[in-house]
Amino acid sequence: MIGQLATAFTALIGAFAAQQIGLPLPWMLGPLLFTAAAAIAGLTVMGQPMAMPRHTRLVFVPIIGLMIGARVSPDILDQMLTWWPSLLAIGPVAMLIQLVNTYVLRKVAGYDRTTAYFAASPGGLVEAVLIGESYGGNGTSMAMQHFVRVTLAVLTVPAILSLALGNAVGSAAGVVMETGAHALTLVDVALLAAAAIVGAGVSTRLRLPAGIMVGPFLLSTLLHATGITAAQVPGELVKVSQLAIGAVLGSRFKGLTGSALLRGLASGFLALCSSLGIAALSALALKQLFGMHVPLLFISFAPGGLAEMSLISISLGEDPVFVAVHHIARISVAVMISPIVFRLLFLRSKPD
Repeated sequence: MIGQLATAFTALIGAFAAQQIGLPLPWMLGPLLFTAAAAIAGLTVMGQPMAMPRHTRLVFVPIIGLMIGARVSPDILDQMLTWWPSLLAIGPVAMLIQLVNTYVLRKVAGYDRTTAYFAASPGGLVEAVLIGESYGGNGTSMAMQHFVRVTLAVLTVPAILSLALGNAVGSAAGVVMETGAHALTLVDVALLAAAAIVGAGVSTRLRLPAGIMVGPFLLSTLLHATGITAAQVPGELVKVSQLAIGAVLGSRFKGLTGSALLRGLASGFLALCSSLGIAALSALALKQLFGMHVPLLFISFAPGGLAEMSLISISLGEDPVFVAVHHIARISVAVMISPIVFRLLFLRSKPD
């Protein structure tokens, strides 16, 4: 408990520090960086290691789903009808990213083809690792690459957009995460709490990809699209959720040796470069063909985590519902179609 409290305090310091220097998404990036530094250094408090339990995400990720669903308007179906070009593109883009990064990880990290293929999956960390292990892949290597993918994507996507647009974006440009002025009633609180608990529970039982966020997001979307409630998640609760998510990500660096960390970061960085390059080219192509908005598409195609990329979209003033729907589609492709492609391409060829 002492170690967890110390980690939470370290994350809080990181959030305030990131806010002071103008980092985008300071309440997630600050805790991530500070807790990662503490984990890598092996800091202890009263003999207890600093760490944040991974199950902490189970409490706070549903809140992010509620928040994004609360931004849905009653005309959501009309909006989604205009998204068809990018939704059709998300599957081919995701598979292209995975196949290119399979090659990168085999050549750079020296992984066997099963480990490389599922480590290169552009979504579904838990699902990809479990499926990869069922085919004989190295679970530790796959988990590390997925963690590096999400972490580096969260750190680099806002910076890349700032450079590409030629000006500061997101929190660094004064964008704030507005949560609305609707006063919460007891009925609103009950509805949101039920959406979080029931949504996460049912979607997890149904084994939906990223279920702990997707379920609450869908129920919150239903409640707001039908006008049953206009309740918004309080801003302070959103900040705490971001802090917890960042601290959990940072804590995952615990126990990594220096050489393993450097190898993982190096190969992960190269894989991320190819991923973001493909995402950027795909976004530019859709702009040319259909006049769609490049920054929004880039965030939607970037292979970060669903919760993390959705939060980045809000911090940059982009549509989080658009981003969340596209990342749900990306993760679904990674979980359901990726294993089929693996069997077709690799299981029929000679083993390594």
